[in-house]
Amino acid sequence: MVSMRIFICSTCYDLIDLRAELEMFFREAGVVAVLSDSLSSDFQVMPDRSSIETCLTNVRSCDAFLIILSNRYGPSLAKAGFNDISATHLEYEEAIKCKIPIRMFVRDRLEADYNIWQKNGKKTEVELSWCKEQRDWKIFDLLEEHRKLAKNHAHSNWFWTFRDSIEMKQRLTLEFKEAFARVAVTKLAASGRTPFLEISEVFLGNDRNFVNLELHIKNLGIVVAVSPVLELNGTKNRWNLRSIAGQELIPQRIQWAFSEAKIEILSRLTYSILDGHKFEDEGKLTITYNHLGRRHEQVSYELLKRKYVGADLGMLIT
Repeated sequence: MVSMRIFICSTCYDLIDLRAELEMFFREAGVVAVLSDSLSSDFQVMPDRSSIETCLTNVRSCDAFLIILSNRYGPSLAKAGFNDISATHLEYEEAIKCKIPIRMFVRDRLEADYNIWQKNGKKTEVELSWCKEQRDWKIFDLLEEHRKLAKNHAHSNWFWTFRDSIEMKQRLTLEFKEAFARVAVTKLAASGRTPFLEISEVFLGNDRNFVNLELHIKNLGIVVAVSPVLELNGTKNRWNLRSIAGQELIPQRIQWAFSEAKIEILSRLTYSILDGHKFEDEGKLTITYNHLGRRHEQVSYELLKRKYVGADLGMLIT
């Protein structure tokens, strides 16, 4: 599985500790963090391109874009041949242009200053307690630009305020829960810490117009398959099974109406593990028999697809 790449965008020197903390946070979650100021980051350097063009190329290589606004805007890029905006602002606009999903985080004290600035008619005479330097007030333009975004499949004008890195990481855990969960379950599978259910069958005979079977569902893994649910052909044929411990086998009898000389029954078996991750197995049960004599010939099961279908957030986060 290819790891998710996320570009971390902010002014660097004033947020150096926060950026380093976020790089470690994403790395531990199995997500590739891309930062221009970190030697350990997956930031791709292009020696024949300017630093700004290199940053924009890295933005385009990412699956998500995280922008953090505190109290610094950054120097203008006008002298470098770009618009009169900062590198942070330019990277943000590149993410918009490329339709990369954006998560914006705004320091709570910046949000307070922004509201004061607005209520005072955006005058330069007003004194602010957090964003004190007027050269940094262009950060308000960036915040207003984001507020005006139309909601669509890629972008929203929503942003989160944060007080400190702990609060930010709590919110990021929720925002990227699916990406984090998929990485976690890949690691679990690689270490053998997921169930592996196998279905075998026992033919019990015919009963007038029905064939009777006993399905044996065995957990070949060492981790408990929690609350399995068996469904056949997407109909009301649904059984809530008890949890299956590692190396345990449980039986489930079914009865199916005769039709042609070969009956094919599509099955879906869903189950979870204690960490909240949920899996789904899709398979096919095939029954062949002598249609005239209604005599059993063969019963077989084929696993078609095994997939990860999500996680229960409440079980993942403590």
